[in-house]
Parts: sequence; structure tokens; C-alpha cells
Amino acid sequence: MIGLADQFWNQTEAILAETPAEVDIRRDHFYSQPEWDVYQMRYRSLGDYWLFAWLSVPKGEGPFPAIVRMPDYGSVHDIVYTSLREWAVVMNPTYRGQRHSDQTFQAEYPGLLTKEIENPAAYVMRKVFADALRGYDALFEQNVGGVGKTALIGTGLGGTLALALAARRRQVDAVAANTPMALGNPISIVPGLSYPLAELDDQLRTQPESRDAVIESTLVLDPMHTASQIMAPVLLSVGINDASSCPLAFGEELAELIPKCDLRVYHGASEGGGHEHAQIQLSWISDKLGLG
Repeated sequence: MIGLADQFWNQTEAILAETPAEVDIRRDHFYSQPEWDVYQMRYRSLGDYWLFAWLSVPKGEGPFPAIVRMPDYGSVHDIVYTSLREWAVVMNPTYRGQRHSDQTFQAEYPGLLTKEIENPAAYVMRKVFADALRGYDALFEQNVGGVGKTALIGTGLGGTLALALAARRRQVDAVAANTPMALGNPISIVPGLSYPLAELDDQLRTQPESRDAVIESTLVLDPMHTASQIMAPVLLSVGINDASSCPLAFGEELAELIPKCDLRVYHGASEGGGHEHAQIQLSWISDKLGLG
């Protein structure tokens, strides 16, 4: 399985290498502030698909540390407001189908998790992972903010994308992943889970003959396969009662595979610690990026 995951990523990166990002960046006067400038970024991904990202850059001379918030499973991925914006570049990339990246394809929720799932080559979620990789690389191609250390953050699907990127990009300095989605792991197709993973159960319940295709399409995206390749320190939060994104058993096993993982387990579900953990994460990221 790990070999298949490596093959998927190597093939994905080879295709991306043949697709120039052609980063276009324009200042957004409405959202810019005296302490930072906000920009709208657009760039190409797999299949010449145009993607959108918000980028904010502190005033002053760089390079600045950067925080990249990977998008969760939902239609809107707006500007994230953080107290670190005055000292760090903050990027909010999107994937295909989300708002601002939906000119030719509009994602449905629920529905995206099973879009073209019966055909591994066409499965949309595989392209979403490629979009995440392209977004991170585009950060280093933009010309308005010099980037130093980088931290990846994300919740749900965003947490899984952050972990996948950290496994492929050794220049990542820190990862804060909250309740990463167990997509591709055998636990994701166990009946009785809540949405979004319940979409997979819906697929198998209504089209049981597609089971082999579902497993084949998703297995290369299982975070377990690439967890041992993550060299950056990881702050991982899970909820004891999570049955929609990151079941506790999955989160604990994932933490064991990540070489430098600080696992925080909270009473709760997919919020993964909520406000309490948000404060811990803010302090942890500040320390890893040298902002504390």
C-alpha cells in the first residue's frame, strides 16, 4: 500500500512539473490593512485548472515566516484572521470546486468525497490533493512576500492535506493538524460514521458493487502511508467522540507513525479541542516559527 501511495505522489508531481503555475497576484485594497497587505492569488494546477488563494503579507522587509492554512471539506475557504498576521505571511489556498476556484466545476457537499470515485484516474479527491501541493509550491513563486520558515495548519480534510504536504516537502518546519480526515484508511468505510465520511458508506450502501473501486481510489490518500516520512514536528488534536472525520483509534495510530508528534486528546468530537486547543496551537506555532 505504501508503495502505491509513493507511486501516486510521484506521478502527480511529474504531471504538475509539466504544468507551469503561472502565478498571478493582485493587491486587494478592501481587505488590506495598515499592518499588512492582502492579495488575491491565482495559479494553475493539474489539468490546467485555475485555483485561487488569499495571501496576506506583513509590512516591512522580509523574509517572513509563513502560515499556510489548508482548506477543510466545505464550499467556502475565506481569509483566516490570526494575531500572527502582523509578523507572518498567511496563505489560504483553495482546491477545485471551492468558491473562487469553481469557474468550471462547483463542488457539492455532500458529494465531493464520492465524485468519480469509481474511476481512480478521474477521482476528484486525488486532484484535490494535487491542488494542495500546487498551492504550497505557488507560495514560493509569488513575488510580494519573502518566505522563511513555514507552518502548515488545517482541520478535517485540511489536516490531512497538511500532513500529506509535510511528507512531500521537507522544507516544512511545523504542522498543526486538527482531527485529520481518515480518507483512504479502512476505518473510513466502517458503517455508522457521520458526515463527511458517511458519504463513503452511502456509496457502498447504494452501489455495493463499487466497493473495490472505492478502496482502490482512496487508499493512496490514507495518511498512514506517508506519516513516517514527515520530518517536521506535528501537533495533532483528536476528539474522543469523533465519528465524522478522525475516529480516536485512527488518530492514535497515526500519531504513533509520525516521528515527532505531540498528540492532544480532548473530550469532544470533530472540533478537536475547540477554543482551548486553538490557544495551545497559536502558542505552539509561534514557538516553531520563532515568533514567541
